[in-house]
Amino acid sequence: MKNIIYNIGLCNGCFDCHTACAKIHSDKGGQSCRKMKRIDNPIDNSLKLITDACRHCDDPTCANNCPQFALSVDPITGFVILDEDKCIGCQICSFVCPFDVPKFINGKMVKCDGCNDRVKKGLLPACVESCERNALQLVEN
Repeated sequence: MKNIIYNIGLCNGCFDCHTACAKIHSDKGGQSCRKMKRIDNPIDNSLKLITDACRHCDDPTCANNCPQFALSVDPITGFVILDEDKCIGCQICSFVCPFDVPKFINGKMVKCDGCNDRVKKGLLPACVESCERNALQLVEN
């Protein structure tokens, strides 16, 4: 099983991962599955931009609660995959996800799939490939 890990200390908030994700999902209207978040530190009055996406949980609450079984764990990669043909846009996966990952866009849910097809071909996820500082890495669990 694989997972994408994030090292906040290496991230410079460049948005390259966000842009790469949007580019690879051009067939979905260029929607990036990576969220960029601004973290304000009131102690030293600093801010940091961080990236966030699906954690691809071992026991995903989103998949366990989908009434249409539109979400599943890929047995090869371990990534949580959304079958858009089965999705009815009920948004239950979004409500139960503790990380607020699945998003409702144009009547369907959208979430990070870890670039599952790319990884199965031996390539890196677009976000990992684009990260010049290695803040994002694909690891074997």
